[in-house]
This record gives sequence, structure tokens and C-alpha cells, in this order.
Amino acid sequence: MPEVLMPVGPKDRIDWLKRAITAVLEESESFNKFIIYDNSERNDISETIDSFSSNKIIHIKDKRMKKINMASLRNKMLKYAAEREIIMLDSDVIIPKKGIQKLVATLNKGVAMTWMHYAYSEDELNKPSNEENPNLGCASVDLEVIKKLGYFDERYERDEDVWLYAKLKKLGFKVVKTDGRCFHLNKVHARLDFKSSLEEAKRNLWRSKYDMMLVLDGLTDPTFATSYAYFGSYYIVGILGALYLPLFVLYIPIIGVGLWYYKNLKKYLLNLLPGLSLAISSPYGFFYALKRR
Repeated sequence: MPEVLMPVGPKDRIDWLKRAITAVLEESESFNKFIIYDNSERNDISETIDSFSSNKIIHIKDKRMKKINMASLRNKMLKYAAEREIIMLDSDVIIPKKGIQKLVATLNKGVAMTWMHYAYSEDELNKPSNEENPNLGCASVDLEVIKKLGYFDERYERDEDVWLYAKLKKLGFKVVKTDGRCFHLNKVHARLDFKSSLEEAKRNLWRSKYDMMLVLDGLTDPTFATSYAYFGSYYIVGILGALYLPLFVLYIPIIGVGLWYYKNLKKYLLNLLPGLSLAISSPYGFFYALKRR
């Protein structure tokens, strides 16, 4: 039977943690062990975890990381795993009913990594996603395959999910999403309004370094390259239009593609700023990645 692994950090919210653990335990017939890797060094979090009486919970305590490195954190967690089928869940994510069964069923079809997309509202929970946006906050992986890779590349401190997806695809392993959605309690990446869109744009100013590392490591996937090409075209047309005004008409098909992809004007506009931020920071990302090689 699969094992569930959940990391818990120093900034985690108690109410979210309780809901996440409760949702997992409601699926207790679907897994063997529930390993909670707690590096929060917080008594209230430790007491909350220990308040659950399930004998399937294994509470691992470790020191707080001086610097957040999710790749390193996942490597540490996996050292405690014994089963081949691993469910990875974040402490602010609610697994749906029979979600563990669905993820494992996909994994057992010869898949090395599978995930459910996030929903940030109740309305989104039953809506299918047309995106290819891998995550490890609601996912299942084949531990034997991860071992063959030498575990996670710890240079990808905050983008370990995308690295794993790209690495597995390059090596010929199957990576597919599982139907259904996990409810993400933390709306920080949701882009539901202008404020959250602006915050995401700020984060994207440094995220490009991981994408450029993928490029230099030969792991670029067309799915991710397309985003840079699309949002980069806004800057290219802007420069060309400044040189020759009629060329500004090229914005019409570019905007049209964005509206078609995001399905409505509001969603398009809320994703525009983060996308432009990612594209304009790519030179910084490239030189950072070059320095790390």
C-alpha cells in the first residue's frame, strides 16, 4: 500500500494543517503509513500533530532549515519512505475523497509521476483543468524511479516539481495528470485579484532562474518554453511598434490568443502581469543559471 508524506514548516497555519491531516485520515484505508515531516520547531504544531490518535501517523521532527530548499526537504522526507508508491501532499492542501486511490491508480499504469491540479475555490473543484501544470503538493511518485535519478537535484530549491517533471519526460518516463482537483487553502498563487496578481509578478522576477537552469541542463519542455515565447512577444512587438507604428497591430492576434487560452478577460488580465514579469526577468535568470553551472 502507498505511504503519504507531508512536510510541515515553521510558517504553517494550524487550522489549515488540521484540515489537511483530517482529509488524509478520512482516506486511511487507502494507505499504509502517514509520515508527517515536521521541521517547524514549533510546539503548537507538534502538539497539533500529536493530537491525532491514528496509529498510521509517524511524526518525524527535524531542525528548521536555515534556507528554504524544497528539493532538499523532499530528499530528507523520502529517506523515511519504504513503499514504492508515494503520495506527496502539502500541509495546506485538501485531498478529495478517494483522491489517494485515484492517484495510485494512475501511477500503477506505468506512470512515474502524476498529480491533481489545484482548485482555489469551491466552484473550481468540479471543473476540469486544461493546463499542464505539475505540482508535488498533491501528487504521487514512484520511489524506485526517484532513486534511479539520484533523488531531487537540490539546485532547484523552489522549483523541484518542474525539474522532476522535465527530467522524467526527457528520460522517457510517463508523467500524466490525474482527473480531479485538490483544494488549495493558501490563495497566494491563485491570482484572484489585482493584489495577488501583483504579488505573483514579484515572485516571478526570481523564478526565471530555475527555468533558465532547465534550459542549460537540457530539460526545457515545450509547455514551459511556450510561456516565455508568448509573453516575450509583448516586449518584441512593443519595440518593433516603437520603430514603426503600424506594427502595433500585431498585438491584436497576441491578445486574441491570450483571451482564447484563459477563456475570459478577467483571467487573462490577472495572468498578464505575472507572465510579463517572468519574461522580462529571463536575462537575469540566464546569467544566474550560467553562474551556477
